[in-house]
Amino acid sequence: MMNITKFGHSCVLAETPDRIALFDPGAWSDRDAILHIEHIDRIIYPHEHGDHIDAEILKELVEKHPDVHVVCHDDIEKIIRENGLDMTVRGETQCTVPFNSSHEKLPVPGVNAPSQRGYHFKEFFTHPGDSQSFSETKFVLAMPFIGPWGKTGDSIDKVLELKPKYVLPIHDWHYTDEAKTWLQGMLKNVLEPQGIIVLDNENGKKIEIDV
Repeated sequence: MMNITKFGHSCVLAETPDRIALFDPGAWSDRDAILHIEHIDRIIYPHEHGDHIDAEILKELVEKHPDVHVVCHDDIEKIIRENGLDMTVRGETQCTVPFNSSHEKLPVPGVNAPSQRGYHFKEFFTHPGDSQSFSETKFVLAMPFIGPWGKTGDSIDKVLELKPKYVLPIHDWHYTDEAKTWLQGMLKNVLEPQGIIVLDNENGKKIEIDV
């Protein structure tokens, strides 16, 4: 049994009986809810944009969970050190493994996409960051369907290509509640006839999954 809980935008808590990982507690996630999580083993950051990593939230999480460690790449570790955080930072662990998942090209003149890695957690959960350009997934895929750098249809095509058993829509701060409901219904209509179950994108709702 595993649990998945979305905490706004791209922030997801993934729980197994022996490990608990928090992905992307950034500025557009639900800060209050994140800070009420009872236990976290690791915090995982695919890339450095502020909607994915917030140094103040990280400081508060470290205060509450002093044994937590971060999994990220070197550019993000630099941000962590510049903010005075003395904590364990790793590139990967036995249960948190990076994979190639480049950030999509940004539609802003003169602004380059940041370095990014996707991460698999415990052989069941995959978070690709802001990418539609990756080639692997585990049992549950957290997929960005909305962003200034990509088309929703391209994300749907990627899910149909990789065929995870479950998909969780993420990266949706840009959408109103009504738009999120519309997206959820549209994804169900397209993906579920292909055997891909669309998980509820309601923030703060714990979803139990048998694995």
